[in-house]
Amino acid sequence: MPPKTRKAKKEDVVEQDEEVAEEILEETKPAKLPETDKGYERKIVVAKAGSLPNSRIIKLRHPKEGCALYRISEDNFDEILAVNDGHRSFFYGESVIENGTIHVFAAYNPIFICLPYLEKTESKFVEIDEILKDEQYEDIKELAGNQRVLRTLEVICDVKDVLDVKLFRLNRQKMLEWISGKFESLKKQMESDAHKSLLDCAEAYDRHVFTFLADFLSPEFSQIVKNHLKIQEATSSENVDMSMKRRATEEDEFFEKEKPAAKKPKESIQTKKLQAASKGTKSISSFFGKNTN
Repeated sequence: MPPKTRKAKKEDVVEQDEEVAEEILEETKPAKLPETDKGYERKIVVAKAGSLPNSRIIKLRHPKEGCALYRISEDNFDEILAVNDGHRSFFYGESVIENGTIHVFAAYNPIFICLPYLEKTESKFVEIDEILKDEQYEDIKELAGNQRVLRTLEVICDVKDVLDVKLFRLNRQKMLEWISGKFESLKKQMESDAHKSLLDCAEAYDRHVFTFLADFLSPEFSQIVKNHLKIQEATSSENVDMSMKRRATEEDEFFEKEKPAAKKPKESIQTKKLQAASKGTKSISSFFGKNTN
């Protein structure tokens, strides 16, 4: 065996250093990051304190159009409203919630959901299971089995007990009286935020308030309620806010008279030269005029 030279010893040291480096890298190599677990996604919710337990999220047909999400429990019925400006995130502990949407649980009267269904069976007494039935939105059955909702429906319905079974029939007069009460309550609540020009015109204020109430009604019911409340159509003169107009005063007229006359724009040297050169010449239109010779 040939003796180890200085070069051979140097190569052995290099190999050992590489092995040590690989071992260190292997030991310090970070573990594989865990995949996102959908079960740990966080959402920011604004709701009444203590109302979240024992509640369910359901999708129902919205009375005006489309569909919406609602939260239902034995004591609460809320519409879920999403508020997001598109540029918001939240810190939660050591993590970041990327989706900055805030979900607001806003109290919602289930009568507005049930009205379109009740209208279809208005001519007869029917079990609530047969009334609140929707093949596209089957979660409507959650309302049919909720005792709080059933007690609420008695405000606008005639109820009859037949062999220990409750039958419901929409009473249009009771329904219109109930909605009229809601309209008057809404008017009082909105007075503090309404513009003075609206409060000075009762008809315009009624129209303004009704636009909010109409968001809870189907187009058909909206027109019926509008006629019942005697909401007048807006006149063309109301499209201009007269309170924002400013009448001319004697002072305005004085300043109008005192306005200096508009100064004639100063002519350039080039313009003056062209005018001097054109003296004694006829305009081009004269060549196309009637010849008097």
